[in-house]
Amino acid sequence: MRFSDRGAAAVEFGLVALVLFTLVFGILQFGFWFWSWQAAGHAAREAARVGAVDPCGTASIQAAGAQALDGVPTGTGATVTATKAAGATVGDEITVNVTFESIDLGFFPFFEASIDKSATSRIENVPAGCAP
Repeated sequence: MRFSDRGAAAVEFGLVALVLFTLVFGILQFGFWFWSWQAAGHAAREAARVGAVDPCGTASIQAAGAQALDGVPTGTGATVTATKAAGATVGDEITVNVTFESIDLGFFPFFEASIDKSATSRIENVPAGCAP
């Protein structure tokens, strides 16, 4: 009795394809997440720099953080929040927190796509008329 090799390549591809596609989509998912993670840190630092020279300009702090996230794959809208002590003066610290959901390709049910980064700067200037 003679056995045929017909279909052997399809079976082998079926076995290898599962591992190959899992690896490719895992690399893509990690790449999106890492890009978002790095960009969130950059946005928090940029917003903290703006807050260091104008701690009362909440809108400008949030705008700086949002502008730094332009083009970044955020799954949900990003929130940029600044925290400073009441009555802050030169030398105090301002902390900016950036939070959003990274893109989730949906291939890995255990994947946590939330990004939360913060940056702290020393307040260098308190403009006249500013009551932090």
